[in-house]
Amino acid sequence: MDRLDNLKKTLCEMHSAIEAYMSAFRGDSAALRALDELRRLSRAALNELSEPAGEPLRDPKGPGALTPRELEILSLIVAGLANKEIAYRLEISDRTVQFHIRSIFEKTGARSRTEAAVLALKKHLLKRKPH
Repeated sequence: MDRLDNLKKTLCEMHSAIEAYMSAFRGDSAALRALDELRRLSRAALNELSEPAGEPLRDPKGPGALTPRELEILSLIVAGLANKEIAYRLEISDRTVQFHIRSIFEKTGARSRTEAAVLALKKHLLKRKPH
């Protein structure tokens, strides 16, 4: 195993450990915020190592793949809808929309809705619907 593979393995293990600690520290909001940031950074680092030129990891069948619902929400973000509008259109709660957006950020390494939208367009993550 070369150094790059070792680093990828270490990042994956770090990400798993962070997930475990997040379950253990449910009541400590400061610890959860810190762990959430570490999780985001570990995913972003893994994405940087997994794709050339810093392109985000996107294995359609892998653990970092966006779900159909996440892709649907991402398409509505690209369309410029706010969380409440997305929730209304999809008949889900605003909190559920926030959960999906957070997951999109983790999987893509995006830090904002705008960055996620630009990434979706740049990487052709969204299929165009026929008219």
